[in-house]
Formats: sequence, C-alpha cells, structure tokens
Amino acid sequence: MKQAHIIFLITFFILGSCKNNESSKLELEENFPELDTTKLYQIITINYRKNNILEEYEVYLTKKKDSIWNQWKIYKNGVIDSSKSKFYTLKIEGKKSDSVLKGTISFHSPFDSIPASKIKSRTVTFAYLQKINDSLIFKKIYTDKNVIHFDYYDFENMSFIGYISDLRFIEIDSVPGSLLLDRNSFAVDSEPSTNNTYVELLK
Repeated sequence: MKQAHIIFLITFFILGSCKNNESSKLELEENFPELDTTKLYQIITINYRKNNILEEYEVYLTKKKDSIWNQWKIYKNGVIDSSKSKFYTLKIEGKKSDSVLKGTISFHSPFDSIPASKIKSRTVTFAYLQKINDSLIFKKIYTDKNVIHFDYYDFENMSFIGYISDLRFIEIDSVPGSLLLDRNSFAVDSEPSTNNTYVELLK
C-alpha cells in the first residue's frame, strides 16, 4: 500500500543518516491538519531536513489511510532544485463579494528542462469545479503552456478544486523515429480536506 512508502522513506533516511555522519541530523516534520471526516481525502505535508537539504512533500490520505503523492519541492541552500521538483502555484484574486474572480495557476516538473525542439506535441488540460447557472460543472481549459489565467466564480467560501494533466511526446535521440510519453498530473485544492475525485488519477 502507498502508506508504507512514507514509513519506508522515513526508515531509509534515518538509517542513512546513522551510517554516514553522526553529526548530520535528520529532522522530520509532519503537518496533519484538523480532519473533516465527511471528506474523501485529507492533505498533509511532510518535510525532511538534513544539512542544507530541505524536501517538502504534499500527500493525500484516503479514508483507508492510503497515501497518494501529489507534489514536492527539493531545496538546496534555500534554492529550489527545479531538476528534482514537481509543484504548482495557485492564486485567486478578488473579494468574496465580486461576481468574478481572477485566477492564475502555474506548474513545474523536471521535464520542463527539455528543449522545446525535442517536444513533438504537448497537451495541457486544466479542469476546475465551477458554478454556472446554479449548476456545478468541471470547466476545462486546453493549452500547451505552464501558466494559465482563468475566470472563477466562487461557490463555496473561496475554496477551489481542480486538476492538471500535462502530456508530452518527446523525441528520443538514441532511437530515431521513437517518442517518449511524459505524463504529469496534479490534483489542485485550496483546502486541507477535499472531495476532489481527480485525486484517483494520480495513482
């Protein structure tokens, strides 16, 4: 089960730190928010600190206590290592009284370092829950960019539920005529407890 991955990682890092330099200290920080048991998923963050390295992980926990990894940031000397990090940034601007809010979402993965000349095709799908004419729908935006601007109609106290799918076909230099499919995805939530069914697509 995926929950065991957390236990394995913790054990691995602890054993590694003991075998290497006793003066180097591993610090494990876990953030378990207040649970809303009516929701399908709880979002927690796990941080590992060792010497000048900080690793931040966002994990979805199911009611069965399975863990689903969503995004992570690796820092070295306080600077993010983009070659090893996968994350998104969501920004919603406006007031609760505004009829339309302005949203921006940007995301990054290690595959962003691949030159555009090597990408045969790319399709980014951004879906988010939206209230239109008293009905809740998932609105979709299609693009090939890492930054997306959108209009947002607030429906539940400024909360947000969404999903990003990024598919790229990449040319392989060593095998002419062949393509590598890179599949990258994120569940997007603004609250620590969620019913975001797109989380299942992360498995």
